[in-house]
Amino acid sequence: MLIAIPVFRLSCGVTIDKGRAWSVVEEAVLWAVNQNAASVADLVAESGLKKQVIVAALSRLMRFRLVELSIVGGAAKFVSSQYGRDAILDGKPLPFFPKRETKRVGFVIERVTGDYFPQGQVRVASRTGLESDSDPDKRVIVVEGGGPVVSHEANLARLSQIAVKGFDEQLAGVDGRTASMRSEYMLIRVIDGVIRNLPDSASSKLRRIVERVASLPGANATIPVAYEGPITEIEEAPTSHRIDFRPQDLIVGGSAQRELLVQLMASANSRMIIHSTFLDHRKFRDLMPEIRMACVRGVDFDLLWGAEKLGEDEESKNALSAVEIARMVREDPDIGRRFRVHMRSTGSHSKLLLADNEDGDWLAAIGSCNWFSSPFGAVELTVVLRTQSVVADVAVALQRMAGRRGLSDDIATEMSFLARNLRRLPSVEGNAIATLILGDHHDVIMRTGSGMAVRKVLAGSNRLGSTARPGFIIQAEAAMARASELDITLLYSIASGPLKKRHARTLAEEAAENGFRLVRLDKPPLHGKFLAWDDDDIAVTSLNWGSARTADGFPQSEIGVHINGSGIATDLMRRIESIFPNAASGSSL
Repeated sequence: MLIAIPVFRLSCGVTIDKGRAWSVVEEAVLWAVNQNAASVADLVAESGLKKQVIVAALSRLMRFRLVELSIVGGAAKFVSSQYGRDAILDGKPLPFFPKRETKRVGFVIERVTGDYFPQGQVRVASRTGLESDSDPDKRVIVVEGGGPVVSHEANLARLSQIAVKGFDEQLAGVDGRTASMRSEYMLIRVIDGVIRNLPDSASSKLRRIVERVASLPGANATIPVAYEGPITEIEEAPTSHRIDFRPQDLIVGGSAQRELLVQLMASANSRMIIHSTFLDHRKFRDLMPEIRMACVRGVDFDLLWGAEKLGEDEESKNALSAVEIARMVREDPDIGRRFRVHMRSTGSHSKLLLADNEDGDWLAAIGSCNWFSSPFGAVELTVVLRTQSVVADVAVALQRMAGRRGLSDDIATEMSFLARNLRRLPSVEGNAIATLILGDHHDVIMRTGSGMAVRKVLAGSNRLGSTARPGFIIQAEAAMARASELDITLLYSIASGPLKKRHARTLAEEAAENGFRLVRLDKPPLHGKFLAWDDDDIAVTSLNWGSARTADGFPQSEIGVHINGSGIATDLMRRIESIFPNAASGSSL
């Protein structure tokens, strides 16, 4: 009989880096000769390793100009070259020069248990091919109750396992133009009750299901089976990172956001990715001179936007702006070659920047500013992150946000490789701790801030709407019930949705009765979304605490960052109160 198992068949062109990475022994030898000039005998005695191992390490280090032979004290000894000293002291991995090769790789994901196999190990046919097969007993499995995860991240992980053959290889690129995914069937032959061509790596679950289907009495049947694999990807808990944080890395104000954007364009070495929820082609035109200068220098841009599920009019407006921006880019000879406008919405409300610099490091910016629709007149907040481990987390968030089309999304693939490379860098001992805030974790942060504060809480939201009470006000009421001496102020600028100005005034009166302030800000308006408590904790995000909730099943719909560091909350409160001097008294401005 022939048993047909539904599968996804994926194929694409890939780039593989082949080459032996530096070993611990080689790095230790380089470190040793950088400390003191040494002979082979010295290194053998100090390390306790065989002479052949030391000689092989020195030979390879000299081949890459990291170590040189010098006469020291009348004897020939090995010392690190200037290139080697720079390489080992800058804290980055040693230079690696792999050989690159391209090939096409295919694999299938069976939809019964989620197993995946190289395409060469299985026989695959389309629905038409299955129907034309002359086997007298064909049994087609129909999967019910779910299916395997086929996100960009999951498929890239499968591809890495399939494409990489040895410890000296790693996946270096995916050609999204060649990527395809089709629904087909994996054909399993059963002769005299013996399964003939099921891959050896198939799970016991899949083997058991095939045996059960083969044992059924009816021939040429369609057989339903329940899906028995993982249904969803496991979302990792937010990771905290020690970072170097400076006061100037917290950008507060309107015009300051434009200055930050222009500065990052001017300092980017070769790459910049911008995610702006909303787009306005007129605001883009205003920034074209700065964009053009960066493009002429060789910087490649990707512009993504996320206005979706915000009303058909809003989505249509931003889609039309994307079309107009793409036209302006296409007609400019300097920008057109290096600026890519993504025409599909990511569906995310987050506001992100990623850029590299001439040192090879990357930085990320997270906040509330819509970079290509803002008039830069409202008060915005943005946090600049320079530590590579937390920038890697931002790259992963962008990968998951942009990878809706699987391996065809080149920007998602690039972000995956970027995160992999940044996470290999050594950690730093910074003066603060940063944790990305994704999705429902916003609720956790709000509860944490209001529940831990002992002296003062200051929170800001652009809008006050339908979720004002559960997302914003109840937290303040609970904090006051816990510690009546707390100083709590909630700021907003616009009453939106079903909430009218009269309702907002009623909420403000209720807040006053409960011992805290709910203050409407008018000029300048507040567009920033933030939370600060006591002296050392702030959270800056894209989420309107007082009017919105994160989308179910899409953690990247709202992205923020929690920073814990000495005095940063005090600094933020001082800066906010300098812009809105009457906010603390509760009067509207």
